[in-house]
Amino acid sequence: MFRKGLIYSLPIILAYIPVAFTFGVLARTLGFSDVEALLASILIFAGASQFALITLYNQSLLSAIFIPIFMNLRHIIYSSIIAQKLKLKLPQISAFGLTDEVFAVSVNAAEDERFLLGLELGSYSAWVGGTALGAFVGGVLILDENIYSALVFSLSALFLVLLLPNLKGRHIKAALSGGAVALAFHF
Repeated sequence: MFRKGLIYSLPIILAYIPVAFTFGVLARTLGFSDVEALLASILIFAGASQFALITLYNQSLLSAIFIPIFMNLRHIIYSSIIAQKLKLKLPQISAFGLTDEVFAVSVNAAEDERFLLGLELGSYSAWVGGTALGAFVGGVLILDENIYSALVFSLSALFLVLLLPNLKGRHIKAALSGGAVALAFHF
């Protein structure tokens, strides 16, 4: 089952590496060291929250702490659903590795905790590895404005790719409502 989870993590790995790479590059651009960028991925492992953390850190430490926490409150729901579905011997480890993408795959495919742990390990390794590449090697790419702009856009593109296949029936109304609320708060 663990190996099956690793295999199921392959699409997530393909999505995480470029986004994590972008995170590493952006963290360096915003003044974080290689090690700080890598530690953020090792210890936090929550992509959008990590991007919020590094972009808010120099503006307001309070915002940099609390906004990512609020962004991740949805993981309480994810964890409770998975805990009802699977008998977990290592709930702390399972909860740490439960990202949006891992949850989406595991809610339909996970048969036991070993599958979930394989899925999480593949995803986590890709995220940390992509961040390391971005932080340690990506500095060269910062010099090219076109490449840098494309890298920064990759997180938004990831969420769009995740959203599009689900835009059917009642989900369209939910997506439009959520987008309208986000737009209202933006302005």
